[in-house]
Amino acid sequence: MTFTRRQILVGLAGLGVVGLGVGGARYWLGRPQDVASHDYELIAAPLDVELVAGHKTPAWAYGGQAPGLELRARQGERLRVRFINHLEVPTTIHWHGIRLPLAMDGVPYVSQLPVLPGEYFDYDFIVHDAGSFWYHPHTASAEQLGRGLVGPLIVEEREPSGFQHERTLSLKSWHVDKQGAFTDFSVPREAARGGTPGVLSTVNGEHAPTLELPAGQIVRLRILNLDNTLTYRLNLSGGEARIYALDGNPVVPRPLGKDYW
Repeated sequence: MTFTRRQILVGLAGLGVVGLGVGGARYWLGRPQDVASHDYELIAAPLDVELVAGHKTPAWAYGGQAPGLELRARQGERLRVRFINHLEVPTTIHWHGIRLPLAMDGVPYVSQLPVLPGEYFDYDFIVHDAGSFWYHPHTASAEQLGRGLVGPLIVEEREPSGFQHERTLSLKSWHVDKQGAFTDFSVPREAARGGTPGVLSTVNGEHAPTLELPAGQIVRLRILNLDNTLTYRLNLSGGEARIYALDGNPVVPRPLGKDYW
């Protein structure tokens, strides 16, 4: 067996980057056959999505959907994800808001080398804090996030929270035209303001969805802004809403009010 300089350098850093053929790709997140090495497999690959009715948009997806599949772990436990790159460009995964070793942070040429097409990388770290987080690349970020490489990461409390019902709402604005083709992912003049808005917004990958909730029950809504540039003003009308946490950190519960930026 021979090793490239790239593999040797990564091996010395304790990181697993190994060549992988693209045949037989599984476009989903699931338990691997060998659970001794990792808990989950997460594949980045092209995916045509219908954001504009009757037109296909060439998105990039984690686990066969955009935004990517929801990952879950419990506070204090290890999260082991084998990331497989089936794109035609290098990429990484950055775990946004998670306290972890630098080697697992997913910043190319700072904490790791980019994961090249056909390679995989094993991310392995303890999740110390409970909360609502997300994952995305730090390689050509505006474009890769803009094409759909974003996903939620939920770290459940070590002890039960008391919430019996919850939903994760992943907000994303898409930069597409009327035929579903991508437009500029970031406009400098807009980026200096509230961000570059797209013409189409989605919640969990669907435009203006209807969310079914149990009647008369308290439901925890985990609201995540997975956009590449944009900020939002939230308005939850028609019901009582309270804020229990911000950026994954618990706060003294308070009313949401008329709106929240």
